[in-house]
Amino acid sequence: MAVIAPFLLLTACAGSKPTTKVKAQLITGTWTGPDNEKLTFAADRTFTASNLGSENLAPQKCADTPSDGGWAFYAPGKSQGTEFSDKSAASGSWIAVVFHGAAEDCRFDLAVVDKGKALCATDDRDAPCSLDVKFTRSS
Repeated sequence: MAVIAPFLLLTACAGSKPTTKVKAQLITGTWTGPDNEKLTFAADRTFTASNLGSENLAPQKCADTPSDGGWAFYAPGKSQGTEFSDKSAASGSWIAVVFHGAAEDCRFDLAVVDKGKALCATDDRDAPCSLDVKFTRSS
């Protein structure tokens, strides 16, 4: 059993990327994905998006048409193990994006990875880069 436990631990962590806690100022700006997906985050916790209808985001009901919405870091809830999106949170390692209007069905979260140099789109908190779309800062 002692030999199996370390193997199981390594297997459970395979494919998982560590997240990095960053301040909101490091999120503001424009981030671009591998297929020219684009997210621009503002300090007032709004964002604009374009080209999100790429192959990897299409199943999340995202579209190529320009859209907008609000963003917030996830913060710990009152009960252990719970989180909620909190626009007043000054920092975090997970970001909730909520789309408005025609794009409101587009659903994914962002994990801050690579020591804050990238944002990974995900639909699975156990796999920060589950949607295989990594945004990097372009401005």
